[in-house]
Amino acid sequence: MNTGETIISVSHVSKSYGSVRALEDVSLTVSRGEIFGLIGPDGSGKSTLFRILATLLTPDQGKACVDGRDVCTDYKAIRREVGYMPGRFSLYPDLTVEENLNFFATVFHTTIQDHYEQIRDIYEQIAPFRQRRAGALSGGMKQKLALCCALIHDPQVLFLDEPTTGVDPVSRKEFWQMLSRLQEKGITILVSTPFMDEARKCHRIAFIQEGKIRGTDTPGEILRRFRDILCPPALKREKQDHPALPVIRVENLVKQFGSFTAVDHISFEVRPGEIFGFLGANGAGKTTAMRILCGLSFPSGGQAEVLGYDVRTQSEEIKRHIGYMSQRFSLYEDLTVWENIRLFAGIYGVPEAEIAPRAEAMLRQIGLYEERKSLVAELPLGWKQRLAFSAAIFHRPRLVFLDEPTGGVDPATRRQFWELIYQAAGEGITVFVTTHYMDEAEYCDRISMMVDGQIRALDTPAGLKSRFHARDMDEVFQKLAREARRN
Repeated sequence: MNTGETIISVSHVSKSYGSVRALEDVSLTVSRGEIFGLIGPDGSGKSTLFRILATLLTPDQGKACVDGRDVCTDYKAIRREVGYMPGRFSLYPDLTVEENLNFFATVFHTTIQDHYEQIRDIYEQIAPFRQRRAGALSGGMKQKLALCCALIHDPQVLFLDEPTTGVDPVSRKEFWQMLSRLQEKGITILVSTPFMDEARKCHRIAFIQEGKIRGTDTPGEILRRFRDILCPPALKREKQDHPALPVIRVENLVKQFGSFTAVDHISFEVRPGEIFGFLGANGAGKTTAMRILCGLSFPSGGQAEVLGYDVRTQSEEIKRHIGYMSQRFSLYEDLTVWENIRLFAGIYGVPEAEIAPRAEAMLRQIGLYEERKSLVAELPLGWKQRLAFSAAIFHRPRLVFLDEPTGGVDPATRRQFWELIYQAAGEGITVFVTTHYMDEAEYCDRISMMVDGQIRALDTPAGLKSRFHARDMDEVFQKLAREARRN
């Protein structure tokens, strides 16, 4: 790394959206060949800064330069020299792997062959699936493809806005190994991440909060200075005794798509009031199994009951009696907070007279009462997630399914979200949750670990760590995921 030459310079940049101040007097520099991390709570201005540097937005005040070029006056030259992965999946899901890569090469007036050496190490991992649609790839494969598309024109600088959100721990590790190799080739990388283990892999990091840079230093120093926000203490929960009769009973459940067996003869039970973690790498079969249990898909074989209802013959009853929060935000962004609650209360059949008082109490409890007239689209991600969870249990179900509910959320907000989960469990709601955050796995009463469509281990977090001689759940996950054979 050449620490003497500045390649990214941001000087006193401010940006507002109406009355909302997204960035305020932001200044930082990034050296050529550096991996520089940008971390901070949801809504702190990270994505706005990325868009300015990628020449998609212009600052209201201040100046930003990339490789000596001004983002406002030299944007065409900058676009030829940078690669950009936005926070949301940036590819075309209906195009194949190969079609996506060819499209991005064409946009930059180049070909795959011209810069193949730049992407060879990454592309060879996804080449066996080049005729598969991008939307059908696992999370890790999608990100590898997106990185290839960002590199196809041989950029000098990479802007990566939370590139591993929704990606399992093994794929995240592989992704960062790729970034390290790219940095060794001289590419400068500016990356944001909600994962503190990833922040530690950067040379330097800047902590941004409420649109202001609060500090720039080595990862160790920033994580120490702002540990209450970035590394909050773990939650404590007293051991719960759960009744013996299960709320979910699964026996030899199978789901096939043509010749592919997504779920392969799994069996388990979930007890009332339990926080049950359903873990596995991308493509292990977790979401497929959860969709069956939610009455959204039918099994190919085996049996399953949810709250006493059969998944084959009583799926509509299951839907009426559970709560569900999907991976992708499940509320209506063009409705206000209050309108969303009324809509879902009506769908779930909450008596009209109970909706208003129950909604007011719920919004005060989660700290969103003052935002009740705001459009959901205007809320920070962490607030949206709290609202989505509260809407999922507004009708007071006995069981709620949460599919990666905290993806992309900062550590302090994730901790607040799990306080809501603990409170719901304390009120007798059973929680069935998937997550890629292994610190969250520690909060579960029991954990099922899926590999290649099968359950390879099921125990308490302490039991799993003991069985696999692991220091933490991340090490358990890594050991089991290495057993995977299918893609």
